[in-house]
Amino acid sequence: MGQLCGHPVSERGRRWSLHAVFWVALVGVLHGVAHAEDTRDREYRIKAAFVYNFLKFVEGGRFTLPPAKEQGNEKPDNSIVVGILGVPPSRVAFEEFDDKTVGNRPMRVRWFRGFEELIDEKEGIPDRHPDLERIRECHVLFVCPSESPFLQWILPPLQKDGILTVGDVPTFTETGGVVNLLIVEKKIRFEINLAAATRAKLVIRSSLLRLAVRTIEHDQLEPKQNEKEQGEAARS
Repeated sequence: MGQLCGHPVSERGRRWSLHAVFWVALVGVLHGVAHAEDTRDREYRIKAAFVYNFLKFVEGGRFTLPPAKEQGNEKPDNSIVVGILGVPPSRVAFEEFDDKTVGNRPMRVRWFRGFEELIDEKEGIPDRHPDLERIRECHVLFVCPSESPFLQWILPPLQKDGILTVGDVPTFTETGGVVNLLIVEKKIRFEINLAAATRAKLVIRSSLLRLAVRTIEHDQLEPKQNEKEQGEAARS
């Protein structure tokens, strides 16, 4: 995957066929809407469409179903759980996930308070999200803009849980998130962190990588992880 970084895409016809998959999102030019509320809902419906389409190009991690022999006699829950962390600028855009499927797998949405809401006047920012174990059950975690100051509390505990973390936050990929949404020339685009995908054991298809405006191979979590491993090796 890394060899795709920095190389311009020249297969225009192939790109156009891939854009068709993202048509809901890629034609979304954010202008000409009368009310700010409508603009916000429209923008986040487009971003939600991106998140939905990402699921068609990502495998591994928590998306891998356990073998039938490990599922027992009970009917397994093969739902894809999308967690929303923080205060979404438009809630309705993500509520619509509850009516969708990916392949033959239904989608379910879980809502989690963000660290902005969890700050205590006396205790400050909690070291651990109180719903961390439920968050770890999600296949996708969408991190809302409200959580921009708290990425160092959110991303490190989740980096090896097989979750596709998707942000709407500046520096999200550099801080350790897998995919970040951004606006380029009034259109929604995205960038991908290959290092974070590798830690989460996620496989991102090359066809999706070619649509990213940027891919990065290193992030801020790598040095911390290396230092921790070196320290453990020195103590052993």
